[in-house]
Amino acid sequence: MYNGNQSVQTIADGLRGLDPSELQELDDIITPRAAVLLTKAFGPEMAELLGPLTENDDPKERAAAEAELRALMRDPRYWRDRDPQVVDAVSQGFRQLYPEGGETA
Repeated sequence: MYNGNQSVQTIADGLRGLDPSELQELDDIITPRAAVLLTKAFGPEMAELLGPLTENDDPKERAAAEAELRALMRDPRYWRDRDPQVVDAVSQGFRQLYPEGGETA
């Protein structure tokens, strides 16, 4: 059975094993869009994990990731069903994109 929390913990543990240059390389390849998709796939805990890897990315990439979040907000699971996982993914995605709190969903 799939356990999202366990999977995210496994990834977090693995990241701790990387040296600074490897973390920088990962920072370079994890785009806001990739972070949104990984958060959508693995749950809101992933947004917290990936936030530091996307906070200084290109504004165009951030805008594309925000557009993805806004599209997810149009999903009936978000606005009609208030599916906790979808709502959390949107909330975490915006916190990840705007850690300073400048913009919210």
